[in-house]
Amino acid sequence: MHNQTIAMERINLRASAQAKQVIEQAAQLMGTNLSAFMLNQSYEAALRIINQHQVWLLANADRDALLDALDNPQEPTQALRDLMALSK
Repeated sequence: MHNQTIAMERINLRASAQAKQVIEQAAQLMGTNLSAFMLNQSYEAALRIINQHQVWLLANADRDALLDALDNPQEPTQALRDLMALSK
């Protein structure tokens, strides 16, 4: 995370006593304070989640099938035409 950025926003949350104790212990083991630990872990988790939703990993055969479908689309079926007519 970018540690040189000046903190300008505040995030408040409530936790059970047990959760707070566990998080404090983890922060201590990492050699950091509670706020820095929580911010860093939340930030890293957020980046992973965003990345998972933005990146598709396909096997070669799946990639080829997708590209082929985009390059050579099939004619719409009657069911698709009927479905699209409902949106009008």
